[in-house]
Amino acid sequence: MNNSSRPDLSERSILLLDGCVLAFAVLVMAWPGLPAPGSASGQLCAALGALLLLAPFVFVMMKRSGLAENPPAWFIVHVIATSLGSGLVFIHAASGDWLTPPGLVLALLLFLLVQGSLIRVVLSRGFSLLFARSSAAHGFTAPPGLDRKALQQVIDDKVDLLKRLDSNADEALFSPALKHWLRQPLSSLRYHRLAEREARLVGARAGAGAVLAWSRRIHMLAALAFYLGLIAHIIVVLFFAGYAARGGDIEWWHITAWGG
Repeated sequence: MNNSSRPDLSERSILLLDGCVLAFAVLVMAWPGLPAPGSASGQLCAALGALLLLAPFVFVMMKRSGLAENPPAWFIVHVIATSLGSGLVFIHAASGDWLTPPGLVLALLLFLLVQGSLIRVVLSRGFSLLFARSSAAHGFTAPPGLDRKALQQVIDDKVDLLKRLDSNADEALFSPALKHWLRQPLSSLRYHRLAEREARLVGARAGAGAVLAWSRRIHMLAALAFYLGLIAHIIVVLFFAGYAARGGDIEWWHITAWGG
């Protein structure tokens, strides 16, 4: 397939979407008369928003499992669903108290929106431009001081290991997917470490690549914290409604009122 025909979101579109979400968050916080978080409409917004915010998790699973035939299309779904879901969650929480544990979950959501855009628009683009400049200037020649013998040994080890992981894959393009980690975790870990060592040996682009890699890891950890916080909030309001109400009336649909 021609890369030019692949669906994608431009940097401008990503920034515009994030700007709209952040502006909407500020607007709903200042808007009087919005429904209470525990009202029927408030709960509906929360439920729909939470479902839409599952799209990034599905995107990661599809991408890492190798099941996604069109990762860019899944990325578009990820961005749009996150934007819509965030808007609904902000409506749900607007008239509530943001200086609470659920408020921390909202803060994580805002962080993910902003940091995700920076990764996509600034870091990923800068890394691509660095590769392009290196290609134009050196034609992908070896950087000064490269230990060619060590690099060749790493590549040979990767090729040998790839025969066990995926004999049909190309060493230059292969990265362990979820299915490889589940079936052969030790071999996948060894291959991952070899790839990291190869990146360190290349050196010329390793600095920019390390920043991008660590930024993505922080994004994934923040996303994990957000999902855990979201699950904890759902459990509390459904099963520990008495605790969530802080001695007041429980105005929302719940299963049990433990903690009252």
